[in-house]
Amino acid sequence: MHKNELLVKELDAALDLCRSRGWKAEVEYTSPPRDAAQGKQRVIRCRRLADNKLVLTVAREVPGKEV
Repeated sequence: MHKNELLVKELDAALDLCRSRGWKAEVEYTSPPRDAAQGKQRVIRCRRLADNKLVLTVAREVPGKEV
């Protein structure tokens, strides 16, 4: 799986995609500056740890801060 397939996906969708392709995923959370986030949880980083294991870094969206 290419990590770009997971970036900006909602967390549940990213985890479903990982499972469907035989990957195990750990989730770590972070907050945007000033902790103003109230939106959906999205994958902002994906790191491969070992064969079939990823770490997804997730943050909540900040309303009005579209990329």
